[in-house]
Amino acid sequence: MPCFHFFHKVSLLFAVSCTLPMLFGCDFSFQKQESDGSGYLFTVSLSDNPKSLDPQSATDAASKTIIENLYEGLVEMDEDGEIQLAAARSYSVSSDGLIYTFQLEPEQYWYYDQNGDDVIDEGESWPVTASDYVYAFQRIFNLDTQSPYAEMFSCLKNAEAIQNGEMPYTDIGVQAISDTQLQFTLDFANTRFLSLLTSTAAMPCNEAFFEQTKGRYGLDQESVASCGAFYLRLWFYDSYGSDNLIYMRRNSCNNTVRSIYPSNLTFQIRSTLQETTDDFSDEASDLLVTPVYLEQYDNADRYNITAIRATTLGLIFNPDSEVYSNENIRKGLSMGIDRSNIGENSSGDLQGAFGIIPPVVHLGGSLYRDLMPETTESYDAEAAKAVFQKGMQQLQMESLDTTKILVCQSLMDCENLHDIIQTWQEIFGFYIGIEEVTEDEYWERIADCDYTIAVYGVTAASDDPAVVLEAFQSDENAYGYESRSVDAAIEKLQTCATEEALLEQCASIEQMILDDAWFLPIFYKNQYCITSSENEDVFYDPFSGALRFRNAKHFE
Repeated sequence: MPCFHFFHKVSLLFAVSCTLPMLFGCDFSFQKQESDGSGYLFTVSLSDNPKSLDPQSATDAASKTIIENLYEGLVEMDEDGEIQLAAARSYSVSSDGLIYTFQLEPEQYWYYDQNGDDVIDEGESWPVTASDYVYAFQRIFNLDTQSPYAEMFSCLKNAEAIQNGEMPYTDIGVQAISDTQLQFTLDFANTRFLSLLTSTAAMPCNEAFFEQTKGRYGLDQESVASCGAFYLRLWFYDSYGSDNLIYMRRNSCNNTVRSIYPSNLTFQIRSTLQETTDDFSDEASDLLVTPVYLEQYDNADRYNITAIRATTLGLIFNPDSEVYSNENIRKGLSMGIDRSNIGENSSGDLQGAFGIIPPVVHLGGSLYRDLMPETTESYDAEAAKAVFQKGMQQLQMESLDTTKILVCQSLMDCENLHDIIQTWQEIFGFYIGIEEVTEDEYWERIADCDYTIAVYGVTAASDDPAVVLEAFQSDENAYGYESRSVDAAIEKLQTCATEEALLEQCASIEQMILDDAWFLPIFYKNQYCITSSENEDVFYDPFSGALRFRNAKHFE
């Protein structure tokens, strides 16, 4: 167990300012309060073990779910795409958009239960300060961290020079004015900056605690301190075992300013989506997150179902294929999809997609599609055939060989592709079948370019139209799409100083990708979060896949 002598000084400050009845020896109340839905122990199954609980490094959904409940950042985004204060009490932005100043909530605390007795003992809790955020951002730009988030925050002052090795990472434009005042300075105005601060990467990191973990930060239960709604009580994982779980308890240090409703969280660690589905079916889990529509839970009296169209399904083509490298072949196939009719038999799971950015994505608190509607084109079979035949003439071919569309089993119900296939047979006169494979085989085949046509899902990591489009950068997509003009346009997203400029740039990039026709949008697809009707206010982020339980309630 690490030594924590350096916390004794800050614990005295905590003793003065903490509003709990007692600091030393006070215990945690886990009594259920049925009147307001608090006090419940939620149990949820994860389909994988978290890779890391280091906010500056973690990218997978399992890790982000734990991080969202373990830490708290300055701001967070609600289900309507609005930015809400979290660990910050207030903020201001300079008139030129280059300086963001945050006032921190002074009653926000770190907690590390050093002796494991679930009691806030002396030296186990200390205030979150502005320096913790400074250190977190320095870690993002420290090459030793290998953080994937440096590019995300490239608008910060000196970011480019640091990434080019011209300045030390400690010169990044984040400064602690005082313990409770934090300031960000940007090299150029970026209207997305507040949205970026809602990411897990922007959560604080205490330097003294980090150094005490000796390179183990975020990798085991001894190397994690909580500054959020819950603290980590147990993290047990044996890749050969079956009783793997993460157990968390309410962090009473942070229950004063913002209430924490559940008393405990138990995350059962599974290895497949099917296992998590079985747990929910067997009532061994309070909640199920799944991309698959499950008809048996379509009962409003027994279940609360959150269905969010956060994924765009499209057709991609093998970049090494001579036939499908022909632009007119691809465009003809795209024009040969009657998007106004497909998905009607999917029980609401699918909706025909004319664009790339899904209909639930927000920009500045408004739905992107309300601001920039899709360009819908009337279905014209003869026009599609004419473009396709032009491509065939260029290839000097009379017909195409029979092929199959590669589909991941967990991505969608393949029955909904038959309308497309049948229409293509009628218009173009060639047969296309379906090859359904497991998720592991699917990604192996995509990586090896062992396919001709495949269904590919695009889900952004956050509720941001720019992030959706960034998935099409040459070095970001998994299927080999490359476009210098698209790459250059995406780079300019970082320099959009207003929402109007960002909207116009996103619309331009989306149309460029559609015009290239390497990704043919076909469906907008739901992601699902299902709970029993007794549970309310679990926050589900369909983009990152994370769950947030601070406000979750249970009523018998």
